[in-house]
Amino acid sequence: MFFTDNIEADYERIAARGAEFTMPPTEVTGSTIAQLNDNCGNLVQITQLARW
Repeated sequence: MFFTDNIEADYERIAARGAEFTMPPTEVTGSTIAQLNDNCGNLVQITQLARW
């Protein structure tokens, strides 16, 4: 899992380079997450914590 301050920008940047996302940015309790396949059988999650 990697944390980011701008998940939308990172999602667009990574997807533009050909990454296969299994989950687009999705709001969940306390954060927004996205998951991508690293082509080795692992899922990598990027997370932006909600700021109150």
